[in-house]
Amino acid sequence: MVESIVDLLRSQAAKTPDQLAAIVDGISQITYGEWGRLSNRLGRKLAGLGLEKGDRVALLFNNAEAVSFMVGYFAVHKAGGVIVPINTRLAAGEISYILSNSEAVGALGEASVAAKLEAARKNAPCVRWAALKGAGGELDLDELLKDGDDSEFAIPCAADDLCDILYTSGTTGFPKGVACTHGDVISLGGSGGLDKMFGGRAFLHAVPLFTFAGTHAMMMTPLKAGMTSIIQPRFDAGRFLALIEQHKVVLSYAVPSMIVLALQHPDIETHDYSSLQMLMYGTAPMPPEAVRKLGEICPKTMLLNVYGLTEGGGAACSLPPFEAKKRPGSIGRPLPGTELKIITEEGNEAAPNEVGEIRMRGKHRRRYFNNEEASSDTWTEDGWLKTGDLGYLDEDGYLYISGRNKDMIIRGGFNVYPVEIEAALHEHPEILEVAVIGVPHDVLGEDIKACIVARPGANLSEDDIAKFCEDRLADYKRPRQIEFMAELPRNALGKVLKRSLRGGSDDQSGTGLAAEA
Repeated sequence: MVESIVDLLRSQAAKTPDQLAAIVDGISQITYGEWGRLSNRLGRKLAGLGLEKGDRVALLFNNAEAVSFMVGYFAVHKAGGVIVPINTRLAAGEISYILSNSEAVGALGEASVAAKLEAARKNAPCVRWAALKGAGGELDLDELLKDGDDSEFAIPCAADDLCDILYTSGTTGFPKGVACTHGDVISLGGSGGLDKMFGGRAFLHAVPLFTFAGTHAMMMTPLKAGMTSIIQPRFDAGRFLALIEQHKVVLSYAVPSMIVLALQHPDIETHDYSSLQMLMYGTAPMPPEAVRKLGEICPKTMLLNVYGLTEGGGAACSLPPFEAKKRPGSIGRPLPGTELKIITEEGNEAAPNEVGEIRMRGKHRRRYFNNEEASSDTWTEDGWLKTGDLGYLDEDGYLYISGRNKDMIIRGGFNVYPVEIEAALHEHPEILEVAVIGVPHDVLGEDIKACIVARPGANLSEDDIAKFCEDRLADYKRPRQIEFMAELPRNALGKVLKRSLRGGSDDQSGTGLAAEA
């Protein structure tokens, strides 16, 4: 019986010890057997450092060090600890807050974070030790892994024991840690027979492992299915396309921005994608035009749009492949075990096609770590998650995202949803990317601004954009301000940071995959 995530690796390592568990493109690789043995060895040494059941340990690794992340993740759990993944792009002060709030006793990381971690620890005295790869210092992770007993080792944990704390920054206030149990994490991705469909074959992604999607879906799904993960250290559209053909990838996940960039790449027509049976995407709305083009490039690939939040755990929606072309604006219907409803501003359940706040409820109810006030604000007493996303259900129960509550623009009394404008502008052949935001207006309250990245060689003007919108958007939905940019600001998962475009800080994780953000 699977009680903790440790059981998942133990089982797979025993079943296929020589199979590659992960290949970090151009950098490193590890088999299931090695993954099991190294995590046993490190787990023993962490226990020897005084790590006790329930103690929190931070992980700070980029995808170039994905193998170290994987080994460290399971080593901490084998010693009975709780993982706190941290975005390596955060500043020292932000890292310090997470370390203190989670009461982390230790940290595992890569050399590049050494200076920031040292500075962060000055205001986080709870951290007693740090083991960094190739950075010397008090503990060298490479030395800890070099030798020692690597036979089976694990402190017993139950399904309802705390497993991970995933920090998600909101639009205001300090980051909040979403507490996940072992049972919660094990349930992600379901069973679904993925091992029979994809066992021993390749799974491709470029999602940072320190995100919710990376820590759970990108690591647990291939582990449960017995697949080989092909991990890009950093997303590169041309290389991503080449890897599908090189490794005969059968399953892949990418955020919409990655897919849009891949579809625009000059090599898009030159590779063989016949092996790709399923492509999953989520964390942000996918432009309908991109869905249509995907159907042309990969006509036999199952397109699966997945929507969920870190706070939602396994509560998620997906769009079946046979509906992707029929309903390109939809993100699907609730997966088994997920309930969904739309609540209006008046607090009533919305009628079909009526926009309101999306609320979700799943089998597992998550809470914020050490923050009951925020938990009460986010979850209702009967377990409904207030997502903060706006959307509607059609007559058949398919969900459509209109945007975030904070993103909705009220222009002269009209509610305008940026995603609708972005979808229209994405149809322009010379526009590569676009993000729409609301900006202050003395008379209207808010006006509409489009931040546009043009395709290389394009010669777009504001007049071109205005004329293009005339036949596609109502007059009050047309952007009156246009800014052409070299690139859009993004977080580690590739989500556009709209508050940065508005001149403020933005959410570090955002809507997740249930598969984050």
